[in-house]
Amino acid sequence: MEKKVFVFDLDGTLLNSKEEVTLRTINAMKVIFEKGYSIIIASGRMYKSTKMIIEKFFPFLKKIPIISYNGAYVTSHTGEVIFESDIPKNDAIEIIKEIKKENIHVQIYLNDELISDQENTEIKGYAKHSGVNYKIVNDLEEYIKKTHGPTKILAISKVEKLDKLQKMMVSKYSKNLNIVRSFNIYLDFLSKNSSKGAALKKLSKIYDFDISKAYIFGDSENDISMLSLSKNSYAMGNASNHVKDAANHIAPSNNEEGVAIVLKKILSDTHNH
Repeated sequence: MEKKVFVFDLDGTLLNSKEEVTLRTINAMKVIFEKGYSIIIASGRMYKSTKMIIEKFFPFLKKIPIISYNGAYVTSHTGEVIFESDIPKNDAIEIIKEIKKENIHVQIYLNDELISDQENTEIKGYAKHSGVNYKIVNDLEEYIKKTHGPTKILAISKVEKLDKLQKMMVSKYSKNLNIVRSFNIYLDFLSKNSSKGAALKKLSKIYDFDISKAYIFGDSENDISMLSLSKNSYAMGNASNHVKDAANHIAPSNNEEGVAIVLKKILSDTHNH
């Protein structure tokens, strides 16, 4: 019998708008875990923030592969780093200058640390949402020059401003970088070969599973690269049409316990076959 693999995004998918996972969803996850099915978590969050959410809501998922930073940092079920990719120094410095020119907040992630040279409501709100601390340095560009390229750069702004920035940056830098929204007010910049889809392909080789049959759940633009890989992909009801088009099925929204509803259906279908 083929092993069943389930892949879940966190924010907007397993987590509801209050950034919580309901008991019903936790129990549904427990059932697939106890059946011995494989579970992979794929998030745009930092590694430590992703791990923290897993430990808080799914303490039974102690040994699972984790895709964090939208695929720029991937760990195996033992916690070993399988893949790590930084943005080249020069690209990173250029991107940061461009974002600052537009008067948009910018922060970087380096060695799983959140760093900025602007202490404002954006970084404070983000740190609270992620449950992490941050470090303020004098100048981001100088800091990168002295250390190395960051895992991820994040711009935070109002939706309209980010729409404009995204258009401009994609036309300029999409050859070198993966530029993708992880949330309507978050625009992520990653190395070209970093995406949730690319990370999932790597894991499918290591763990020897058929990606086209994996059950994949997501809600944001950064999930498209993985949703498009499987016939069993589910976009959440809260996803934009752009994301829904990439998936084969639509689940109820994250505030309606969409994942739990679909898992229950998958399990009863499996049971009836």
